[in-house]
Amino acid sequence: MLVLAAALGLVSAGTALSQAGSGNLYRVTSKMEMVGMPFSMPATTVDVCGPKDQASEKMVPHDENCTISNFRVAGNKSSFDMTCRGENPMTARGEFERLGADAYRGRMQMKGNMEGEPVDMTMNFEGKKIRDCNYATESPAAQGAAMMAKTCEDMLREPSPMGYQSFAGPNAVCATYKPRYCSAMLAQSVNPEFIRTNDQIVRQSPAGLPSFWDAFAACGTPRQAALAKACPMAEKNRDFTFITEYCPSLVAKACASADPRRDAEFVVASCPVQAKAAAAAHCAGRDYTAMRASPYAGFCGRYAGGQLQQRNAGAAAPTPAAVPTPAPAAEEAPKKPSWRDRLRDAKDKLTGED
Repeated sequence: MLVLAAALGLVSAGTALSQAGSGNLYRVTSKMEMVGMPFSMPATTVDVCGPKDQASEKMVPHDENCTISNFRVAGNKSSFDMTCRGENPMTARGEFERLGADAYRGRMQMKGNMEGEPVDMTMNFEGKKIRDCNYATESPAAQGAAMMAKTCEDMLREPSPMGYQSFAGPNAVCATYKPRYCSAMLAQSVNPEFIRTNDQIVRQSPAGLPSFWDAFAACGTPRQAALAKACPMAEKNRDFTFITEYCPSLVAKACASADPRRDAEFVVASCPVQAKAAAAAHCAGRDYTAMRASPYAGFCGRYAGGQLQQRNAGAAAPTPAAVPTPAPAAEEAPKKPSWRDRLRDAKDKLTGED
């Protein structure tokens, strides 16, 4: 992608947006050749709004991974070196020639590594002016920024915690929208029902995947801070299930206010002192079976069932550990296509070949 950007005379978003004057709209045809590639990629033609000054370093892309050096102008020709670091490090040497005020041509050769494989490729390109253009709004970088802004706005309509890396991650493409995203996302997500539902999904997902807890933390609300807001909501709504799992400091208070007639499951499971006292007062017989007409019938049934399970568990003899059944051999994951395979597919689509 960097090769295409340089060949088409693109610039970084920061440079493009700071350029307020008009530019030239060029129709650019480019063709790439790659050493070791058994086929030739077809030429491509696109319209690109470039800067007025062709003899300018602005004709070469600048981003956080690449630096331009040795930019020289000699007559109607310009040359430069470029070094790119990061996941796919490369070095490049390029030149372009101005053919009057309305056209240019050039080439750039790049060497480096792509997905761990060595690459050596050359891009030849030529452009001819079609008309004037507004470089501040029509340049590829400016148009890309406008499209990205629309995408960010669309994502803000339904701010999902799972999309937090677009707004708050280290490589956030919507970083300027982070305050709006965090405000909207936290307002709808920091509540007992959302946390309980999505935490179940997290537990069933492979370890290491980003979760809503990560989204909360990226927006300045780590887990404990989120629970500090959600637990009072659960207490107000008498959501004893949530309190039992996420708010241990509130369990004793919840037990004191719980009603065995309405909250039988919680009292039996989490409030042994209150459960025993209620059973002694309201459940008749050795098995704590309440009379059918009693409002404590549901509680007594649950309490009796719990007591029976405890007795059975204590009386059960230990059994030998089961011999684990060997797990079936995992199928080998499909091999990820290399960049050469992807280029071959792209070429077939462009030429209509199968």
